[in-house]
Amino acid sequence: MTTLQPNFRSPDALMMEAQNAWRRLFEYSPVPVLLLTPDLKIVNANESYLHEVMRSREALAGLQMFEAFPDNPYAALADGVNKLGASFEKALHEGRGQTMALQRYDIQPEGRPWQVRYWHPKNWPVFDDNGSIIALVHHVTDATAAVLSSRDGSHAPVLLKPHPLNDPLQRADMAILQARMLVRETQEALARSRASVEELVAPTRRKY
Repeated sequence: MTTLQPNFRSPDALMMEAQNAWRRLFEYSPVPVLLLTPDLKIVNANESYLHEVMRSREALAGLQMFEAFPDNPYAALADGVNKLGASFEKALHEGRGQTMALQRYDIQPEGRPWQVRYWHPKNWPVFDDNGSIIALVHHVTDATAAVLSSRDGSHAPVLLKPHPLNDPLQRADMAILQARMLVRETQEALARSRASVEELVAPTRRKY
């Protein structure tokens, strides 16, 4: 029979160990998490989140959220900044978690071109003992593989999330899919612009 030995460590030492355990839980959790101040300055990100966005902790720390993650300037219909910003505002205003709909929000890995990404984001506030919001937690689940495979005409279930930078063929496939989507979005934007111009010009034509 095992006898438990008394723990003679001080309360301060035990508290420090508990804090270290909590820090390790945050850093190595398989759940991607980004921690922000209420004014959306990046405090920290765990390893899972850094892996998903292909960025380093040093490159993100201290930046404003949308300075670190702006909209893709090559995506005509990019609205990630507006929609994510609105979700943060709602979480702060209502004081409760927000689950966003599927959201396209492209990323630009350090030193690499923009890459198409689709996410299921969740955002929620963190309170202190007095009930004041002291931080925001941003969590994402990558849905890119499922979205791109379905839009490319393949309806087979995606069992494993591909890592397109690990293999040349996967990189080529991802680049082709990204190009197709950007071309499609540009064509749609041009069609809407052309329709707007036609509406403006039509009354003038009828006068003559």
